[in-house]
Amino acid sequence: MRLAMDAAAIGRGLGAEVPPMTLWAGPGAPSVVQVETAERPMLVSMMLAGRIGADTGAIRVDDRTDPVALRQHTALVDTPVVAEPVAGVSLAGVVAEELVFADRPAGRRAVRAFLEQHELLRFARVPMRALPPNDRVRLLCELALLRPGVRAIILTSPERHGGEPDGWYESLEAIAFRGITVVIVTDAVTAERLLDLGARDATAGPDAAPSEEVA
Repeated sequence: MRLAMDAAAIGRGLGAEVPPMTLWAGPGAPSVVQVETAERPMLVSMMLAGRIGADTGAIRVDDRTDPVALRQHTALVDTPVVAEPVAGVSLAGVVAEELVFADRPAGRRAVRAFLEQHELLRFARVPMRALPPNDRVRLLCELALLRPGVRAIILTSPERHGGEPDGWYESLEAIAFRGITVVIVTDAVTAERLLDLGARDATAGPDAAPSEEVA
């Protein structure tokens, strides 16, 4: 699944909440979108996932404008305000809720099986705010992929929970290798490190190779 923004913006001129952005993301390797300011990462993520529209420009899925398909096949992951777990809820509670969203059994046995599968059972009673950053990223992405029809995930500002990108990028890379489109909306410092690790620059276009392959 391919996602693209063609000069998509919210607002106009110097006061635009999101100035015109052109980017592309697809499967094979995670794609990085560098975004600054407090609210813009959330807004860009929501645009890419079809949760809000652009005032100008276009957002495309598989080279066509299809808002319904965009919403059906994308999932926001840990996006502030709109898709982040409540900090004080236990990991087991978050898993149970996400299993419900995915229309799957969500009882204690199902939660335990999921946590065992992902080697996180020891954190079952730990509040989400205390979960190690690497495990948080991996867990929330895998939970999002349980939802029917999801072919792309958009992870927002993972750097805000601490930890080094080196620690959680590997799990995103593994998901991308499974044919899922992975987009990371993050700040400049984190984006630079992710590009060093082999992520794609989403603003470079569909023909750009992951950065570690660029001569």
